Amino acid sequence: MMTTSIWANTDSDCEGALSPPASSPHGVKTSKLALGLMVLGVVGAAVVFSTRSNETSRLSIDDLEVKAATWAPDFPSQCGKTEVDVEYKDEVSGWGINYDHIPTPEMCCAMCQGEPKCKAYTWVKNAGLDGCPSQCWLKGGNGIPVPAPGLVSGLPPPRKHFESVPTSPAGEGNSLFCFSLMVPGTDEEKLLTWQHKNKVSIFACEGVAIYSSKRITVVPGVTTTVIDSDLKCEFGGDSQSALNAWIFIALFHRLLDDGLYKSHDWTVKADPDAVFFPNRLRTVLRDHQGAGYINNCKYGMHGPIEVFSKHSMDTLAADYGKSFDGKAPKSCVEGMDFGLWGEDMFLDQCLSKILHVSPRPLETRLMCEAHCDCPAWYWCTNGTDRVSFHPFKTVDAYATCMGNALGTSEAQALRLE
Repeated sequence: MMTTSIWANTDSDCEGALSPPASSPHGVKTSKLALGLMVLGVVGAAVVFSTRSNETSRLSIDDLEVKAATWAPDFPSQCGKTEVDVEYKDEVSGWGINYDHIPTPEMCCAMCQGEPKCKAYTWVKNAGLDGCPSQCWLKGGNGIPVPAPGLVSGLPPPRKHFESVPTSPAGEGNSLFCFSLMVPGTDEEKLLTWQHKNKVSIFACEGVAIYSSKRITVVPGVTTTVIDSDLKCEFGGDSQSALNAWIFIALFHRLLDDGLYKSHDWTVKADPDAVFFPNRLRTVLRDHQGAGYINNCKYGMHGPIEVFSKHSMDTLAADYGKSFDGKAPKSCVEGMDFGLWGEDMFLDQCLSKILHVSPRPLETRLMCEAHCDCPAWYWCTNGTDRVSFHPFKTVDAYATCMGNALGTSEAQALRLE
């Protein structure tokens, strides 16, 4: 059974899970060698059917290349029971999903926690895959433990059920206009529907908008605003990211033209798969009053969450106004060679180097993801002040992340910093 990805791939050969579809407009970095988008579920774990480059291959456990030191955690584990060089053979439950390129048992365990059907997991150190060779097998039953060098098996920790998010009303200087871009016909619509129902993410902001290529009623009373783009783009560049600058040029054209941002102090773009806490952002923004916009990563601004002041939006709008049709920021388009850039790099360079919007403070509390060296991001327990965690592509994984984040103790947070 094919399944949608729980997480997107990260940009090193052994730091991520699954790649996004080629039509995705979002700026997800992917490994050049991470060819396995999805794998088939199996009843037993003795034979794995993995889909890579549209070819199906059989992989017997006896064929696995096993190396010494199967696994040793480099930080305190948050998993439940874990056994090294052991497989949990599940031939009873009839449910299972396998994922390629999962770098550690700890991440595999977190994936199991985020899937309600998963009762146990087995991680394969070397499944013979290109790039990051590891696999994660999620299983519907606890199974029977049997010796298996090179494999790690275990049970997920108890799932923390999401209940509600603490709220903090907008004060002087921190009113938020928040928006997302939604790809029609994807799980992003399910994520946004769940977020609306629970009044979280962008729906906990003072102003809200959802943009898309089609007019879609996400929930009664919430309809997408159509932009002039089909939301399709290629992947490329050094980090194999989505070359989506023109998609977001069209999005910001509509956003700036609508002018909804003008009633608020800050404009926030949050991807649907970013677990976003506006109340935490308001606290962080107290330290950055007067900033032009916020840089969320030491490697440059990354797209899952972007935070812009009203001044930066007004400056960008003025540059759009200079173009002959008002549909693109004239100085930035003419002044930069951005053919192999994602939208995050385009906006970062446009605002800082062409339009000279400043200051641009680095704020690591804005985002926790693998690209920016946030450790064990998949547990969502990296501190009670983290504004967002990314990426979580199913409602169950998203809700589990929220539950973990809200249940974090200060002691746990400090161990992961």
